[in-house]
Amino acid sequence: MVDTPRSNIDISENPSFAPTHHQDFVMELDPHHILSIMSAYGLKAADITRSYGLNQNVLEHLSKDMQVNGLYLLENLSHALVIWPSELNWPQFNQQLHLLLLAWLNDYKNGASLDVALQLVSCLELHTEDGAVNPKFQFLMLHLLAKATNQLDQYKNNFIQNFDIETNLPNHHLMINYLDQHLHTGDANHHIGLILVNLHMNFDEAARLKAMASSLVVTAMRRIKEHLSDDAMLFRVTPSELGILISHMNFPAQLNLIASRLVHAFESALLMENITLILKPYFGCVSSFSSKSNAVTFYEHGKLALHHAMSKNYQIEVYDQHLTASFSNIYKLDEAIIEALQQNELEIYLQPIITLPDEICANAEILLRWNSEEWKLVSAIRLIDTIYKKGFGKVFIRWLINTACQQISELIITHERSISLTINLSVTDLLDADLPELLAQSIALWEIPAENLIIEITESDIMIDEQKTAIVIDQIVLLGCKLALDDFGTGYSSMARLRNMPIDLVKIDQSFVRNIAHSPEDLEIVQSVVKLAHSLGKQIVAEGVEDQACLDILKELKCEKIQGYYYGKPMPASEFTQWLHTFSPPQPVFSE
Repeated sequence: MVDTPRSNIDISENPSFAPTHHQDFVMELDPHHILSIMSAYGLKAADITRSYGLNQNVLEHLSKDMQVNGLYLLENLSHALVIWPSELNWPQFNQQLHLLLLAWLNDYKNGASLDVALQLVSCLELHTEDGAVNPKFQFLMLHLLAKATNQLDQYKNNFIQNFDIETNLPNHHLMINYLDQHLHTGDANHHIGLILVNLHMNFDEAARLKAMASSLVVTAMRRIKEHLSDDAMLFRVTPSELGILISHMNFPAQLNLIASRLVHAFESALLMENITLILKPYFGCVSSFSSKSNAVTFYEHGKLALHHAMSKNYQIEVYDQHLTASFSNIYKLDEAIIEALQQNELEIYLQPIITLPDEICANAEILLRWNSEEWKLVSAIRLIDTIYKKGFGKVFIRWLINTACQQISELIITHERSISLTINLSVTDLLDADLPELLAQSIALWEIPAENLIIEITESDIMIDEQKTAIVIDQIVLLGCKLALDDFGTGYSSMARLRNMPIDLVKIDQSFVRNIAHSPEDLEIVQSVVKLAHSLGKQIVAEGVEDQACLDILKELKCEKIQGYYYGKPMPASEFTQWLHTFSPPQPVFSE
């Protein structure tokens, strides 16, 4: 925790004052301090022992303007003034003043206005020996009220900078400070450890539980705290990551033992408001036994271990030097991918989609490729993940849409073939309100029929934020573009979504299609999807067709479109146009 000044007023002692993020605030205001402030106004302790009263005229005026001035928010302060005794000695004054300021802080926490509070406090009057009002006392009270408010504001600002509001845990900034302190103790035998925990919430679950995201983190935090010793500190590093600082380590394997204990702790479900959820967190560990560095580098080494655990699907990874070399190569590859995007070195490949039963090519799917001499066999998933992770998603999708529209135009004008091309959009694209306008601009620029551009989306992407994606999807449909749904059946409420969304094509993943001639289970799945899609008036695209037996079954099921190596592999655009002019359906081979 951050250091807080000493005080005689601790707002956590009052049950009615229960702020969510400053329970530990303690105001610096002891009797000696009060005397020094009084001295500035020409007041002594003896002056405070006179009689007190309330200015009823001011109170009545404020009451009339209750709704305007927000007096209803000053219930605690009003009560403290009403019960203010008519006479006080010096110790009693200090006690009563503390209660009044505490009452005001409670009101202020609930949104009361300082301006109105100052007017209200001015109603409290201290009388001199001749019965006159002592104006110096009113100035003193206004000063003290403002001082209490200022100290709480400063504490809150300091809290926000150093603590997480949802969990009250110290944040990343404070964790780095603690790491720095412990790493520079000057004791060569003093070792510390850091465990970074990624809670690993899946996007579908996050969307389904978005109203409970804060509750989930708090529940997970409590689960972790139950299994930590007293010398461990817990931090909220990012919305989905926690940090555990072990301030005294005895041996290097200690971190692995702690992480293993936490892995076991999360094997049982988290219970939250009648919902049961099992998390599978990842743990990245680093200790000063293996990382002799400053606080920032020490933390980065922990991040490397965590990233490696997540990329390799290990629940626990402990940092060592080889991870730095490994992630150095990853960093270089990331930079090379972004440079390839900027230098227009990425290419589109086209894979034919064949329409049944006449077996003609009227569609193709656009796939991303990078032919690099230095970096071989980098997958399209790796390319796209890096592009979006580095913040170049909008640049990429603009290039992809423009390239697709240009290719459609070339196929129509140069090759006299009206081929529809399919492009894949991510959830990031579907949440971008500018996407429909970007599509409209490219369609107009290349003067192509909008229906020749098919937008392929996945059910899981839609679920991230159904309301926002629905708005973008409706605008895309209004342009005249068609929609294809990938991953059908892998999300929630598939039938309802398929019925209600303006989907033209349903794609069956190749993992179900490829073995339907040999797997009764896969065949049953494909039959069910085809039947459902047809009942709702949707066409089917079957991916992963590689042999005649598979094709024959899909023909019997009356699938409208086929995609797979049986007809053609993905190929550069120039090869695809040549393939179009020479394509004829493969002849079935009949055994004697």
